[in-house]
Amino acid sequence: MSSIIKVDVGTPPAFNECRGSWTMAEVRFHNFANLASRTTRSEYITSPNFSFFGHEFCLKLYPQGESGDDGSKHGYVGLRLQQISNGEPIKIQYGFSVRGKSGKEKVNTVYDTSYLNIHRSYPDLAKLSKLKESLINKALVIEVRMRLPISSSSTTRTKVDQFIPTNPLNTMILSKFMHEESADVVFEIESENETGGRSSRKRSKTTVKLYSHRFIIEGGTSSLLADICKPSGEGGDNITTVSITDVKPDVFKHVLFYLYGGKLSNEELKNNAKDIINACDKYGIGISLKLEAEACYVNTTTLSIDNVLDNLLFADSKNLAALKEAVMDYIVENGESIIGKVSFDDVSGSTVTDVLTAMSRSKKKKDNGKSDDDGGGTNDYNTMRVATLREMLHEKGLNVDGSREALVGLLKENS
Repeated sequence: MSSIIKVDVGTPPAFNECRGSWTMAEVRFHNFANLASRTTRSEYITSPNFSFFGHEFCLKLYPQGESGDDGSKHGYVGLRLQQISNGEPIKIQYGFSVRGKSGKEKVNTVYDTSYLNIHRSYPDLAKLSKLKESLINKALVIEVRMRLPISSSSTTRTKVDQFIPTNPLNTMILSKFMHEESADVVFEIESENETGGRSSRKRSKTTVKLYSHRFIIEGGTSSLLADICKPSGEGGDNITTVSITDVKPDVFKHVLFYLYGGKLSNEELKNNAKDIINACDKYGIGISLKLEAEACYVNTTTLSIDNVLDNLLFADSKNLAALKEAVMDYIVENGESIIGKVSFDDVSGSTVTDVLTAMSRSKKKKDNGKSDDDGGGTNDYNTMRVATLREMLHEKGLNVDGSREALVGLLKENS
């Protein structure tokens, strides 16, 4: 049985929440046609906040669509589900629906089940013309549906489900991020600022202080940064000051935030992917964040003849096995176009093995119609995808950072 609350813009709702059943909110954008005619591309209208399962959300509607690389198609309306409240991300199933006067559903998004954090965008919710035809008393009514995923666990349930609060450790640790009073490590990072106009532009340097805790650094890093952060042992207040000269303040802050259990948004990862990779690799911190930034970089970078060599060298220098795999696939697929136009003189000799691996995987898929990771019934680690190798290592509690050769070698040693 589902519960439904109708919400007029301007009136905060109250919600009845129940695990396994849908909780719904109808958000009405009154005089939608007039709102659409008065807005331009990337301008949005924000609904009041509404609550689902202890978290605050709102809708941002883009009548003329969103701009940018991942923006809306021409003539389409964009929609964002924005999380307002801070705290631990919530895993929910959610979707949207728009009905016409007759009650017939005109728009229905595919239901997602994921950890919702910050926002989720639907740049192509529906054509503007279609939504104008679905107005009810001149209002665009968007039905937001959410529910907690039903557990697939086979454990016996009591007749009445009891409320059990989640472990507060993650929230508690995250609350200590940048907490100056309890910090025992202070990172000092220089930041350059520009002032004045074009004719009188001046550069000045300021020192940004980032406050942290030694036990967090020791738990989430290699010995390099942990050793730097050790107390001097010369009395005083036991606070260690560390100067960081080769990482931008905002990038280092992102990495520290991750160490405290924070989750970076897709936009933050996309805008800082290479800098985050460099920082994590140099100081041996946040290896999982390094791989997450690598995945974002791979998914948002379009390989071409002009940049394939730079990306290959970058992947080699930082042990980015997934990026190198993507480059190898591109080289195999576009070999005829690349020959004579790209010089690989500065590339390491191990690249030959990576090319042969990509060729073997491609040939096997064409000949047998098997997936990339089908080893013909055997553990053929040499042709498996990097993602599969990393997953297998992670299940064994082993290191997932390194070149393909290192990942394969570690798996063979522990199989």
